Amino acid sequence: MRKRLFCRILICLALVTAFTMEAEAQNNFYYDIANSSRQKSSAEMGISLAGVYMFTSPESTDVALNPRIGIRGALSMSICWQKKYALQFDLAYLHNKVEAKRGETEYDVKSGAMEIPVMFSYRGIGPLRLNAGLVFSVVGTGRYDLASERIEFGSLRPLMGYTVGVGVNLTQHLLIESRFTGGFKKTMNYFEGAEFYTRSSWLTLGIGYMF
Repeated sequence: MRKRLFCRILICLALVTAFTMEAEAQNNFYYDIANSSRQKSSAEMGISLAGVYMFTSPESTDVALNPRIGIRGALSMSICWQKKYALQFDLAYLHNKVEAKRGETEYDVKSGAMEIPVMFSYRGIGPLRLNAGLVFSVVGTGRYDLASERIEFGSLRPLMGYTVGVGVNLTQHLLIESRFTGGFKKTMNYFEGAEFYTRSSWLTLGIGYMF
């Protein structure tokens, strides 16, 4: 009787020990996977401020557009893996002034746009970042003011475009970046009785801070 009880106790202890060892092995396995995943992928956030120059080409013989230097502010987030590749998303606002002239009539057009670039970034060449992707402009405005009313000029940003750029990491947190952004389509614009299509593009140069 005592032998049977002793055998049962040994069996129970063996089962508990085996179960504990198996659970510990599984925990170590999942910890190694999670730790390896953390090492291979990471997240990055940042803010940036840039100067913007707009290139415009109106398809009109009597309307001239002369852009001025604008400004761009952005909040960015990147999902990085293997320290070389990243998928970057921006939420940015651009503001430009464009001097519009037809004959002797001349007004300043205030152009604004909210853009969302979605870019693939390659970061395997020293401090360089090479970016390319699509740009979605969800809000775009263009207006000029008369003495008594505000006139719609029409947005100078098409709904979808493309962007390419290069950045240089000065330090772990500071980044200088330049981008060229263009649209896939022209925009329809109106100025003092003239209706015409315009093709526009943007060149930005700015500095960012990565957290």
